[in-house]
Amino acid sequence: MPILSIEERDYTHPELLLDTTWLHDHISDQDVRVIDARSTQQYAESHLPGAVNLSGFGGIPRAPSGDMADPSDFEKVAGNLGITNDMKVVVYDAPGQMMGTVAWAFMYYGHKQIQILDGGLSKWISEGKPISQDVPEYAMAEFTASQVQGIYCSLEGAKSSINDPESVFWDTRSIGEYQGKTSVMGATDMRLGRIPGAIHLEWTELFEQETKTLKPARELRELLESRGIKPEFEVNTY
Repeated sequence: MPILSIEERDYTHPELLLDTTWLHDHISDQDVRVIDARSTQQYAESHLPGAVNLSGFGGIPRAPSGDMADPSDFEKVAGNLGITNDMKVVVYDAPGQMMGTVAWAFMYYGHKQIQILDGGLSKWISEGKPISQDVPEYAMAEFTASQVQGIYCSLEGAKSSINDPESVFWDTRSIGEYQGKTSVMGATDMRLGRIPGAIHLEWTELFEQETKTLKPARELRELLESRGIKPEFEVNTY
């Protein structure tokens, strides 16, 4: 099927996605850092040239409570990847949900230039673009983090919103995880189930199954609203 350009899909914030052609032409730029959000094993098998690995499951620092960690902890993570505040950071996955997790973390800690690669590794490879097994080494950099609280729902925030008729919880996991039949990544120390009243819409439904690109804005809005996820609500996802 033909792939609409990012601009043709009529997103409110098209700048959050990046086209593979642009990245191919600029992947070696000194002010561009590419992050592979997949597992360490998948990264070792092959990745985009010059990409560093930061898995959304284990690479994003967390506080003991499970809430987001202190900004200083994230500063160390970004600095170890050679990332400064002036860089354009591009995150990709197969695609998968972890690219959103990593990109969101950079947004939460105040990074201004963060984008997700449209179509991810799947589209990149289908276009015959190069991949690598080399692990780059970048010099330690200085990164300053500042939390953007308005895009994060803490545990306490979730507790206070659970009975609010103007708030909805969107469960993006698989139907088995939502129904309490399977656990996240096979975890054995986590209770099964969902937040009471949460709406299920698996993240995979947001993407074109053939091209792996994000669906156009109109289709996404229709899909979300069909499940009761509407723009006038406060939407908390997990």
